[in-house]
Amino acid sequence: MHPPKPWSKTIEPTSYEQIYRFVEQALDECSTFIDHAEADYYQGSVTSIIQSTKRPLSVIALQAWSQPLNQLREARLLHDIRNGKAIRELLSEASIGGLYGPVTDEGLALMKRVLDKTTEQLYATIPTLINKIADSMNLMEQYFLSFYEIDHIQDIIQNKRKEKLPDDYLETAYTYEKSRWLHIFDVNKSLKILREMPQRVEDTKGIALSTLSKESQELASRTDCTLLPYLFALPECYYEARRTLDSLRTWLDEDAKYNDFIQTSLKLLEEKYVEAKKAFEINKSQLSQVEHRAESYRSQLKKLENENEINEKKYDEFETRLNIKEREYISKRLTHEVYEEQVQKLLKQSHDEQDSIGHNLTVGRFQQDIKQLSRELPKLKSQVEAFQARINLFQKRKDELIEMRIESKKLDKEIQVVLEDKILKENYFNRIQRCRDIMRDIYKCRKTNDLPQKIFYDLPVHSKHSGENEEDELSKAFRLISKYIGRDWNRLYWQLPFYPTRGQEELSKDIQHVDEKYQRGDVFQDQAMEALNKWRRFHTRAKVDDLIHGLGQIRRFDIVQLIERRIIKHKHLLNMDQHEVDPRKNEIENLNRKLNRLFDKMRSGVITSRETYVYSTIGLDPMRPSTKLASVNGPNRIRPIRSISTNLEKSTDDHKNQE
Repeated sequence: MHPPKPWSKTIEPTSYEQIYRFVEQALDECSTFIDHAEADYYQGSVTSIIQSTKRPLSVIALQAWSQPLNQLREARLLHDIRNGKAIRELLSEASIGGLYGPVTDEGLALMKRVLDKTTEQLYATIPTLINKIADSMNLMEQYFLSFYEIDHIQDIIQNKRKEKLPDDYLETAYTYEKSRWLHIFDVNKSLKILREMPQRVEDTKGIALSTLSKESQELASRTDCTLLPYLFALPECYYEARRTLDSLRTWLDEDAKYNDFIQTSLKLLEEKYVEAKKAFEINKSQLSQVEHRAESYRSQLKKLENENEINEKKYDEFETRLNIKEREYISKRLTHEVYEEQVQKLLKQSHDEQDSIGHNLTVGRFQQDIKQLSRELPKLKSQVEAFQARINLFQKRKDELIEMRIESKKLDKEIQVVLEDKILKENYFNRIQRCRDIMRDIYKCRKTNDLPQKIFYDLPVHSKHSGENEEDELSKAFRLISKYIGRDWNRLYWQLPFYPTRGQEELSKDIQHVDEKYQRGDVFQDQAMEALNKWRRFHTRAKVDDLIHGLGQIRRFDIVQLIERRIIKHKHLLNMDQHEVDPRKNEIENLNRKLNRLFDKMRSGVITSRETYVYSTIGLDPMRPSTKLASVNGPNRIRPIRSISTNLEKSTDDHKNQE
């Protein structure tokens, strides 16, 4: 007796651990299913595979089949056996004795069994296996999310577009998201091979050994069955199915480790963020100090520049006056020296000359002039020195101005260097902050307790993209509200409920983000649609009634009336027009089409045994039609199918009527 499953897809999951256990069990069931199908094909059992020698059952069985089946091929003069048509013709000619060589009953029975088992598994077992694998992959694709979007990811994994590497600090999320899409691509590729195999075995070209996997080709070479590629239709399916299971198990392990990787990356980013912020603040302070010093220097330089402009005008004036005074001083000093020399000569001559009166008068005049010059020369000298001092002062201020200009240029260069360093530090800090915010959002989404429930209720974790269903009630209500709400969209956003509860600060950030995002075009409509999509993302149980309640809180009853008239009333009228509908009508119609094709093949002789196809696994149970306000005895009432035999008879009659 199997233990109860930890989680069923029909109930709400409470944690990822439940989903992991459920997926792991589903993959184990698929693996067991493949083992039993393979054992059935090779006429063995799973137990015998485990307890046998190191040689696989496939090698043992195919080596035993090689000689009788190649003998049949040679008796029919066939180069190789690629499709079911060749085998049916071979068996038909063997029954009437039309072969060109001896054959054994054992070989014919073996060939017929291979044909029947291949047809049976390709049309019954393999489709069931495909559904099991597809269900597991769809479940994993639904729940195992990275919350990191890569542009053109499908083209990247198919090598149609060049890969643009992410920031180093986002490598964890990028690697997992890319790996996730690679797993999806590989599984879909293998499932496509499995789905196309029934058509390939019946195609005219059939199965060529070169088109099979490397494993099938090696198995054919080991067992001398290279001219019997039809035998490897099912082994190829087993290889591909096991490959998909390996890929899904790898994906399961990666998702289980993803949270730890995200947490480690986030911890590293937090440390880098603190370091980058500290370095940025230090550099910012340095820049502020240098700019303050440069500003002070510039103000002094400006004053000195103004002073220099005035001094330049005075400099020429003082230089002219200095030249005049210097010439006057030199002239009088030379005159003074000449007069003194003349006085000395006159004094020497005074002893020899007899006319001493005239001589004395001349000496007296010279001495009087010398005294006058002696009084004027110091004044002239002081004036010359004063002019020279002023000129020297002007020159000194000019030299100071030149030095300050040089220093100002050095400060400008220093500011440029510090500014460049600050820009680099700021860019690095912003980069770390952006990466940290992304990783925080990813961690928050992955670790939130309500994420499995949110996905279970099939609500968008991301905003809706193009191609998604836009005809549901909420989407229609969103379009209607965004068209007429105008600037009241932010008031509505404050009144909408959120589960789990969203804080006031987060709501303010949401509104600010939407407000800053749209600045052009029909701003209010775009903002309203963006805000409503955010609400749908963050509210796990969003419905139209919540919108109506929020609109009532802001007294926009005009929009409430539009919603009631165009959406709710319209839906009610559609429900009134519904008749009784069988909930499994499509399934029944598909089954009828398959059965009709089966009867055609039986009548045409393509299939000689009704045991080839097994439909017992479909499990048609008595139906319970759902009544939708229509008359039970109405002309369009669909009667439930009560058994498989009734359905077979009805399908046969319908086919005869068509003929």
